[in-house]
Amino acid sequence: MTHNTLPFRRRTLLFGAALAAVVGAPSYAQQPQVFFSVDYHGPTKSRPDSGAAVPITEGDILRRATGAGTFNVTAAPFTALTGGGIGITLYATCVGTVSGQPCGVEVDAISFGNEDRYPAPMAGQTRPRLYFSVDRFAQGLPTTFGTPSVRTEALGRDAASDVFTPVFDFVPPVAPGTVQPSNRLVFDGNGSPSTTGGLAPGLGLFEPHSLPPSPAADAGDNLDALSVGPLPTGPQAAIYYSLDGGFPDPNGVPNSNSAQLNGFSPAAVLRKLIVTGSPTVYASPSQLGLSPFQDDLDALILSDNGDGIFQPSQTPYDWVGPLTGGTDMLLYSVRRGSVVVGQTDSLLGLPIEPGDILTTPVAGGNGRPGIFIAAEALGLSTQRSGGPRDELDAIALELDPYFDCNMNGVEDSVDIGQGASNDSNNNGIPDECEQIYGRYCTCEAGLGPCGNDSPGTGCRNSTGVGATLDGVGTTSVTTDDLQMSAASMPAGTSTLFFGGPNQTQTPFGDGLRCVASPTYRLELKTASATGTATYGPGIGADLCTNFSQCMAAGSTFNFQVWYRNAAMYCTSATFNLTNGVTVTYTP
Repeated sequence: MTHNTLPFRRRTLLFGAALAAVVGAPSYAQQPQVFFSVDYHGPTKSRPDSGAAVPITEGDILRRATGAGTFNVTAAPFTALTGGGIGITLYATCVGTVSGQPCGVEVDAISFGNEDRYPAPMAGQTRPRLYFSVDRFAQGLPTTFGTPSVRTEALGRDAASDVFTPVFDFVPPVAPGTVQPSNRLVFDGNGSPSTTGGLAPGLGLFEPHSLPPSPAADAGDNLDALSVGPLPTGPQAAIYYSLDGGFPDPNGVPNSNSAQLNGFSPAAVLRKLIVTGSPTVYASPSQLGLSPFQDDLDALILSDNGDGIFQPSQTPYDWVGPLTGGTDMLLYSVRRGSVVVGQTDSLLGLPIEPGDILTTPVAGGNGRPGIFIAAEALGLSTQRSGGPRDELDAIALELDPYFDCNMNGVEDSVDIGQGASNDSNNNGIPDECEQIYGRYCTCEAGLGPCGNDSPGTGCRNSTGVGATLDGVGTTSVTTDDLQMSAASMPAGTSTLFFGGPNQTQTPFGDGLRCVASPTYRLELKTASATGTATYGPGIGADLCTNFSQCMAAGSTFNFQVWYRNAAMYCTSATFNLTNGVTVTYTP
């Protein structure tokens, strides 16, 4: 896909590479630290943390364990601030409660009040980078640009433990349809390859989620609050946060009611000095255009002007100028089920969605929040877009993020500019930080040969679901460690792994043929008792040695698995196929 404007990150990285060549590469210590919390459903609750081995609660502020590595992080997060340390009175009674058991300490949103401000919308103005996370019901827009994205991670049930960023720069306020929906993964729950093969630094969380999500304990974690450092220091350093509401959730998941149990409104922003004192109300629900107990503030970005007292913005960008005495930039979202959802906002005149980033009510408006960035611009689904309501669970803003995805102490753009890392797809991300492969030719609505559609996978078989094929490992022609993993086939069935340079999408048996002629038979295998089979590594060597199809960096090849389905599921054929996987090889 071609675009007229380079993404914001790409433009700034090109400048950053030139600057680093003069002043030297930044050190590892300059990386922003990612602070987050988890909700009570996931297995990280009650897990001993990597510091004092105290059980983690949904009221703790966490960060990735020191020395945990870059990807495939299995070490539990480190507790940066305990729920007791930020003044949650019920914290001591909740330590040790188990996953799936709500307790009155859940933190829904955090900020340290020092996030960078959106500058006045001037041409060429550098804007801070937005980070966000979604809840476990989010699906993402199918038209989203970016891989891996909320859409691709949601298909693998991983999105709720991940952090994403928009691919392209935009100038808020942003209405639906004014910018192309985009996002891509920047921090991953566990750091393992996504369904598309992409990698991002792991946070030490569990994924994927249960399917369907359980109202109690879940197999995966839900990242519930977010701040992208630095952690402030000094006697006036403060944390700002919001607690969870207790009203019914439209999806049937019980809320924890931590706000009211601790004497606060779930629509208020609280403030506490990190080293002393008790939490107080910083921003009241009325200042935010919210109902005290029928709305739940669910994500938070804050740039306080330095006096620790909330002066609400009256219109976007009136926070620009001298900090002290000016207005504070406070951006937020609300939880689904909030009474303000569906009501008309005061800035764009649109119904508010739980995926929108909101600003304080516009002066002279209707007293409700204003939509500052519409959910669709982030690649999130809304009722406005004709889909389900995706929910933002966390947001953060940082002007100078330090991108070092391979954790070698050198900024990514410097690695690329100096030839230490390859960037074969020219997206500003070193190839070793992403595997360039992904599903295609899935059995979307209307494509199944006999009505056996199964969006996101191959066409449905006699097990009741469609079989999948995904890549595991890298796409490097040097290491040749790529493997293909097929799943959801009938137990013990015969399979044929094949590939070719060309794509098609043609009904074949009970499924779709995704690889056009010429095709190369690579491996015969019997599926396991759970209906899975793995092919490779050494796929590149097999293609080169046996078929004279020698891969080079930048070349693309396509793979698929044919399997027998003797139950004669829906056509007269006795076979079916997985989805296809397309691979672009790197050095």
